[in-house]
Amino acid sequence: MTRVRRGWLLGSLLVGALALAAQAAGPDPEQVIRYYRKKANLPPAQKVAVANLRDSAIKGAKQGDLQIGDPPNVKTVAFTVSADGHYIIFGDTEDLTVDPSKAVMAKITLKGEPSRGPDAAKVTVVEFSDFQCPFCSRGYNTIEQQVLKEYGDKVKFYYKHYPLPFHPWAQAGAVAAECAKQQKPDAFWTLYKGLFEQQKDITADNLKDKAHAILADAKIDQAKFDDCLDNKKTLDKVKADMAEGSSVGVTGTPSFVVNGRLLVGAQPFEAFKNVIDDELASAK
Repeated sequence: MTRVRRGWLLGSLLVGALALAAQAAGPDPEQVIRYYRKKANLPPAQKVAVANLRDSAIKGAKQGDLQIGDPPNVKTVAFTVSADGHYIIFGDTEDLTVDPSKAVMAKITLKGEPSRGPDAAKVTVVEFSDFQCPFCSRGYNTIEQQVLKEYGDKVKFYYKHYPLPFHPWAQAGAVAAECAKQQKPDAFWTLYKGLFEQQKDITADNLKDKAHAILADAKIDQAKFDDCLDNKKTLDKVKADMAEGSSVGVTGTPSFVVNGRLLVGAQPFEAFKNVIDDELASAK
């Protein structure tokens, strides 16, 4: 090998090694911060830091979080940046090989929950609702009188709680339904039906008496039910339902998750039909 050729080869190897070293070093956090400050027009005094810088699911890239502001009011912005630091994407990185609807359903706990319909049903409908909400009463009628009657064993239905804070007896109603469920799953559905159908006659003061009347034939231990309701023993379960709802995009009631697809509000039957028919067709 000639001296010139050997020198050229060594030079090439050196350049390559430097490039690999630069790539291994990853993006410059300060460069990311400077770029975002200008992009978002943040004031100079605004605190911005890079956190959780790590390998991305995208080969060769890095991902991390920009933390903007001081605790407890910290805003987090996810980012992904190319290994050479030339390109950046703000926002979450999503895996195209993962069905987003299945990812939504994975956030919802269904095991042990009262349900109606067979396990083999191709479509699962999860309602997040409020017993005192007038629009939820309309949603109740749509589910009971149309969706479940029209689709029968093709649909499995679950109800989860999302009592709104400005409804005086909504949370207590949810706690009561869970107290009934602890004794008998069928008692849950009895109270569910009664609370919606008698919604206009129920107040915070008469809720317990109304619940007693609705559950009169359910053969539950009334003293045990009262102790559960009075001491809010199922409130944690109600709050867990609300947290699940928020995690899948629920912000108001009623909201329905149909095989992972969100329907918000007291939707007409046609809205349910469009989604359910599409899901049934996809399942064939």
